[in-house]
Amino acid sequence: MQVRIFEASDMASGLKMVRQELGADALILSTRTVKNGKLGILGKSIFEITAAIDTPWPREKKSGQASVYQEPAIPQAIQAGSSINCTVGDSPETYEAFRSSSPSRSAHGHAREAAEQNSAPETDIRLEIDELKNLVKSLAGNIALINQPKDEPQASLSPTSEPQTRLQNRLQAMRPPADHLIEYLLDYGIDLETAKTMTEFARESLTGPELEDPEIFHAFFRKTIQDLIAVNPPDFSHSGSQYRLALIGPTGVGKTTTLAKLAAHYLSRFSHSIALITIDTYRIAAVEQLKVYGEIMHLPVEVVITPEQLDQALFRHQDKELILIDTAGRSPKDSLCIEELATFLRPELGIDKHLVLSATTREAELFDIIKRFDRLGIDRTIFTKVDECSHLGALLNIQIRSGKPLSYVTNGQRVPEDLLQITKENVAELIMSKHEGILHD
Repeated sequence: MQVRIFEASDMASGLKMVRQELGADALILSTRTVKNGKLGILGKSIFEITAAIDTPWPREKKSGQASVYQEPAIPQAIQAGSSINCTVGDSPETYEAFRSSSPSRSAHGHAREAAEQNSAPETDIRLEIDELKNLVKSLAGNIALINQPKDEPQASLSPTSEPQTRLQNRLQAMRPPADHLIEYLLDYGIDLETAKTMTEFARESLTGPELEDPEIFHAFFRKTIQDLIAVNPPDFSHSGSQYRLALIGPTGVGKTTTLAKLAAHYLSRFSHSIALITIDTYRIAAVEQLKVYGEIMHLPVEVVITPEQLDQALFRHQDKELILIDTAGRSPKDSLCIEELATFLRPELGIDKHLVLSATTREAELFDIIKRFDRLGIDRTIFTKVDECSHLGALLNIQIRSGKPLSYVTNGQRVPEDLLQITKENVAELIMSKHEGILHD
């Protein structure tokens, strides 16, 4: 058996070399990718193929006579008594010549071997070939470990383990060192880009010891959020003009309950001059719910189905100081329904449109909701269900991305208690606090 190692730039070129040198019957023992040159792992990658082929054993047969083994001639490169060892790449003839010429073999050994060869030459030859095959397979299986650079970790014989290990090492090297300030902000739900910006500002503003003091950098981040957040609740203290406010948003965010909280808040702070209008005719329960709230607070409730009916309702209640309009929940992906809602909330009606969002919704979906409802002309945002969240960094993240100011935050189902009158300070406190359980004033 002949064993050869071929080096090529790719698999196709390597296989072509194997076929040219050893023929179509060659056996591929192993393949691997190695780095060439003095630069080690920085050197050029080459493809290494270890291949072998059986060579016919030289013997002559004559008709009617037993096969007689012909002793091969000893190559000139191998002299009696030399220290040359046979390698995997040597041919069977070279191996046999070296064995026969070894000075350690006695005359008695030669005579005994000649007798054995004369009795059963073909059997012994085949056994030696099989033994050599087993040796070649053993060496080929470990050749990757033998030639592996010393500075690389030992890998298993699995063909995929070495690339995976190198990929993991490279990813580990690319990973930036942990920043305790960034990790601190991420723990409060603030997104990575905002956390990086706030951390850079902190390193410019605080000293080294202050950056290591949790109380100091916590207070600094809370103050920074106060400067970043925009809070703009409606101004109900106006006089002489009617204020119109509509709540829009996806289904299930609590628009009707929030509308009732706003009505109760206005009743307790200002006057009873309020009218409730609903165009949520898709859910019978929503209409009934608003009517119940209206009866409790002794407020008129109008149900409209068309834009013309909305105009008529606004005209009938033109003497009211505050008009609160409830709308049906719309899927952000239902463009047709959003366009239909736009025919009700026309710009010339002077309606202040508040987008109601649930704090429990994933941020990616919140961004998509804002983008799709923005065609209605969103003026402000309201976040509900903050009592169900442990992290409220989304309040800052959404505002930075959308630019829409925050008007209200709700933290429960109670009417009117669970409507927070927000300021920059208490919103920053909400974001930079750990919440466990229900939040109430």
